[in-house]
Amino acid sequence: MLDGGMHVEDLPCDPLPRTGSVSPHLGQHQQPTDSPGRFREPSVGIGGPDGLWHFIYRSIYLDQYISSEFSAPINSPGQQKRLYRAYQKLYASMHNIGNEPQKTQFRRDDNYVLLCWVTPDFELYAAFDPLADKGLAIKTCNRVCQWVKDVENEIFLLGASPFSW
Repeated sequence: MLDGGMHVEDLPCDPLPRTGSVSPHLGQHQQPTDSPGRFREPSVGIGGPDGLWHFIYRSIYLDQYISSEFSAPINSPGQQKRLYRAYQKLYASMHNIGNEPQKTQFRRDDNYVLLCWVTPDFELYAAFDPLADKGLAIKTCNRVCQWVKDVENEIFLLGASPFSW
């Protein structure tokens, strides 16, 4: 963070073993992916862990957000604009007035895997490599949320009233 922002490559490693456990966050009970007694090594693809390319985390309570720096392959302004449009569509479908609000959404297309998670405290929008595994994407989103929570005193203005322009 001292080098100018949050980079997906700097996401702390998952300290928990990769065996079956109940996640206190996003996702359901996870079955072991390897034989008993073995741990699954984290996958690092293009971008960050498990193919994470970018994320936006919005604190509802503070009415502030943080986003990661763009990582490969989202380097050009055109690619960044395409990602923001995908986030807009995801946001619109999550907050559709005609329907009951959703809590999570997972979308896969030719360009991305998009995962959105909305709680009373925060909203998280994350973009992954299109070949990313759903279970690993969920675990990575949990780690992003914990990471942001761990450094929120450094990245958010706490105790301040919302800005009025």
